[in-house]
Amino acid sequence: MSILYHHVLPENNAPNGFVENNQISFLLNGEGRKLEKNSIRLDFELEAYQNFSTIGAATNVRVQLGNDGVNDSSKIGINNKIGLHSVIADIATSTQSAGLLESLVDYPRMVNVLASGQMSEESYYDQRAQAEGRNSTKDAGRYVLQMVAPNAVLRAGAAQANVQGDAYAPFGQTTDTSTNPETAPAGYDITPGGSGNKCSNPTFSLKVLNCFNRCSGDGYSFAKNGYIRMEITLQRTIQAFEGVDNNGNCGYVIKNPRLRYITTPDDGKQGPIMMNTAITLKESVNSQQANINARVPLQRCSGVVMSYINQAREVDAVADSTALEQFPQLDRIEYLFQDNNMNYQTYPVEDKDSMIKLGVSALMENGLHQCDFNRIKANDGVIHGLNFQQFLDLTRQKFSVQLNSSATNLGASPVNVHLMFLGLLQM
Repeated sequence: MSILYHHVLPENNAPNGFVENNQISFLLNGEGRKLEKNSIRLDFELEAYQNFSTIGAATNVRVQLGNDGVNDSSKIGINNKIGLHSVIADIATSTQSAGLLESLVDYPRMVNVLASGQMSEESYYDQRAQAEGRNSTKDAGRYVLQMVAPNAVLRAGAAQANVQGDAYAPFGQTTDTSTNPETAPAGYDITPGGSGNKCSNPTFSLKVLNCFNRCSGDGYSFAKNGYIRMEITLQRTIQAFEGVDNNGNCGYVIKNPRLRYITTPDDGKQGPIMMNTAITLKESVNSQQANINARVPLQRCSGVVMSYINQAREVDAVADSTALEQFPQLDRIEYLFQDNNMNYQTYPVEDKDSMIKLGVSALMENGLHQCDFNRIKANDGVIHGLNFQQFLDLTRQKFSVQLNSSATNLGASPVNVHLMFLGLLQM
């Protein structure tokens, strides 16, 4: 067959589900086949809890959202721009022949940077975005955590105008309150606080942004290179979720995860595979003049993108830990590095728009050809950066960036600077 659709279960399958800090390991293989580039998807069900102790505990309480403006008891959500990518902390990708290819750390922030650069408001109405739990409005970041009630329940109407408890209407919809409502089928529980045993968990399908999903060239030959292993570490709840009710009592369970991918017949050859990748580092800045030095394990680095967040808000459960905030009163950025001719380069930037445009240029060089300055600003995000205009081997030299700010309170309110070095892997 020319095309085959595969799905694999985790090597460490947990019938009852996975929780925060758990690792989910997948092994991809295909005898006599090649992996179709950019075809890997992660499917799963989500159970979100406003009170959670252990899987299956009777005291667990699902995230609820009333639809009458009064019983809006669960102000818990996710970043609507990144959807359920928020539950992934790290992704490590390796192959049998080459070992570790890529280790994506601080993955949700990377997704937010890429989304803010290339997705318009209309993009979030695309089926692929919806499947990932992405939406154009912040409120929708709460709605996607709800259980899904059957249509029959939504039509039941007068029996329960506001479906509460574990059997509520998705997206805050009210039920039909017409004078002649349909009767809910037997077995459906639509009473307030009911068990909701016929409601279902929301399901999601993510195109994970690892190197095999951001590549061009030939397909990956399993015969030539062996299996692929993907290890996904789940994010801490207080960082995966946000909102005033996100606290130490919240939790989530990932159920029935599987990895889907497409293969084609192996032609016996392995042509070049070019993969876009990223390595992230974080530094704390607490002074008006900061010098950040980094040595990056990346031989083909095309540029760097920087994003910022107040240090306290990054660890605050209520706040969005992936937010792309302004650096307070930033006056000047200066990049320092050696080019491929060993010439020492300094690149100062003082214009605010230029700081952003140079970051956009770095993203475009890394395969985000739809990235746009206006989209960055429309998404209420700020990124800065630099396109190196060449591939630099940062394993052999130190990269430096200097930040000058006129803010006087950085000592009391430090800013975390997230540097994302963009580059290319070749197999």
